[in-house]
Amino acid sequence: MKMQTGFAFAFGLSILSLVSPVSAADLVLYDALDFAAPVAKAFQAKTGLTVDVVEPGSTGETLSKIAAEGSNPQFDIVWLDGSAVMERMATDHVLQAIPAGAYDKVAFTAFGKSLVPASHAFLPTGASTTAIEVNTKKVPADKMPKSWADLQSFSGKVAAKDPNLSGPAYQWLAGIFQTNGLEDGKALLSKTLTNKTLSGLSSGGKVNKAVLTGDAVVGINQDSAIFSKIAAGEPVVAVYPKEGSVALPQGLGISAKTQHMDAARKFIDFVTSAEGQAAMQNGDDTDFFFIPVIDGVKPKPGRETAITYTHLDDAVAAAHETEWKQWYKDNFVQ
Repeated sequence: MKMQTGFAFAFGLSILSLVSPVSAADLVLYDALDFAAPVAKAFQAKTGLTVDVVEPGSTGETLSKIAAEGSNPQFDIVWLDGSAVMERMATDHVLQAIPAGAYDKVAFTAFGKSLVPASHAFLPTGASTTAIEVNTKKVPADKMPKSWADLQSFSGKVAAKDPNLSGPAYQWLAGIFQTNGLEDGKALLSKTLTNKTLSGLSSGGKVNKAVLTGDAVVGINQDSAIFSKIAAGEPVVAVYPKEGSVALPQGLGISAKTQHMDAARKFIDFVTSAEGQAAMQNGDDTDFFFIPVIDGVKPKPGRETAITYTHLDDAVAAAHETEWKQWYKDNFVQ
C-alpha cells in the first residue's frame, strides 16, 4: 500500500500540490494503492482522458485530506482499501452511490458479487484480507499460530499497523470486534499487543521489516503485503486464522460533488476490463498481489485465494470508526 506523502502524480498536466485548486483534468483521483498511477496512465493512453493522481500517503492520510476539504472536495474518484471507511463516507454524503448500471456491466465472480455493498457506496475492483505473517526462521512448524488468540503466546513480539493510518488495519480491527464481541476483542488485543514499538506501525512494509529483521516474529498484516515478500523469496508465510478472515475490498468511490460523472464511469469500465486488471497486476509491490473479483482474471503466481472469509458489517464498523480508532491509539500507539 502506498505510504509516500505530500506528492502527486499528474498526467498531461503539471504536478499538483495537496492544496491545489480544482484541476483542469478530466478526472482527479485520490488513492492509497500502489497500482493506481499505472492504471490511470494506461486509462489515459486508452481513452485520451486526462487523470490527475493525487496520493496523500496512507489510507488514513487520504481520508484526512478528504475531511479537510469538507464541502469543497477536490477529487472526482477515490480508490482505497476497506469497505467500512467507504460506507462511512457514503453515509456522510462525501460519496454518491455507484450507478446501478455500472455494476451491471461488470462480470463479477461469485466472490466479487458478495463484496458489492447494498448501499452501492463503492465498486469492488479486487480484494485482499488480513493474515498472520510468520517468520519461518523464528517460528518452527509445530508452533505456528492457528487463530488470532494464538498470538497471545507471542506477546511482545507481534507487529501490527495503526488503524488510524491503515485502512486494512481498521477493517481487521472492526472484524476482531465483530468476531469476538467488543469487550472480549479488546481483552484479546490487550494481551497480544504489549509492545508499543511494534503495535503502532504505519504500513504493511514496516510490519514486513519488523518480521524479517526479527524485531517481531509474527505480524498482523494485509496478506497481499506478505505475498509480495514471498514472491521476493523472503522466509515468511501467510497463516489464515481458523475463525475466518474479514474480506478487504479495494473500493472505488465517486465524489458526491463530481462534475465528471461520464469520465468516472469510463474509468470504472476500464478498471474492470481485462486491460485495466492487467495494469493493476503489472508490478511487484503489495497491492499488485490482490485477489481478482472479475471473471477470467487470474491472480499473480503464488497468491492464495482459497480463504475462509467473513464479511464485515460495514454499517456497524462505520458508525464506530472514530471511537475504535481512538481506543487503539490510546492503548497501542506510542
